[in-house]
Amino acid sequence: MTKRVSDHFESKSGYWRWRVDGFARHEISNSVARLCMGPTEALYYSNAEIADGEFNDLPWERGYVEFRVRLLKSHLGSAGWGFWNHSMAIELSFPIWFIYLRARGKYPLQGFFIQVGRDFVPIKLFKSVSLYRVALSIAPWVAPIKILSSKPLAPDLDLSQWHTYRVEWSGSEARMFIDESEVARVRPRWRSPVSRFRIDVWIDNAVFLPLRGDPGAVYRHQTQENRSEACLELDYVVAEER
Repeated sequence: MTKRVSDHFESKSGYWRWRVDGFARHEISNSVARLCMGPTEALYYSNAEIADGEFNDLPWERGYVEFRVRLLKSHLGSAGWGFWNHSMAIELSFPIWFIYLRARGKYPLQGFFIQVGRDFVPIKLFKSVSLYRVALSIAPWVAPIKILSSKPLAPDLDLSQWHTYRVEWSGSEARMFIDESEVARVRPRWRSPVSRFRIDVWIDNAVFLPLRGDPGAVYRHQTQENRSEACLELDYVVAEER
């Protein structure tokens, strides 16, 4: 039987796992789910997230998911929406999503990106950086990431306005859409052995990096201080297995 999901957030559905860490919250108002975090202290993780699977219960193998989303203000940390195989282990983690990343320090990926596994396509950048230097700085002790374009796809995209974002995963290729226009196709060079996924939407106060010699071999939280609350609003999620 074909799996389908459609939620326009008229109420808080029990389908989702509504996760909160630290200073964060969820609310439903006027058929919009609002995920908020902050104010956040620099040394502690805060996160508001919804997802539909766990480590041993990942419901998606291939298909599409579409979101109507806006970020109400810029913040330090990350936010994103798409498919994820729910692992932070370097040799397993395989996101297929749109991701916002911003940090106070010398974090190399500061912008809004498409990420498919270890491949990145910049949509807009928050700091002027050399993408070649980004690739070298983030990955000398990991299987190297690859920046697939030297030019951001939509540098004037206003993340605070409503946009529709669609992820289509065939099992070998991702097609990514913004406002019904295809903006990228990515056939990843590397695939995780964990090949099932969950739908994931979050906003938090952390960006992620592997640490040299880390005995856990995972992407670690690099938490950020935010002096005020930041929110992600979600109008709907629709998905179908194909």
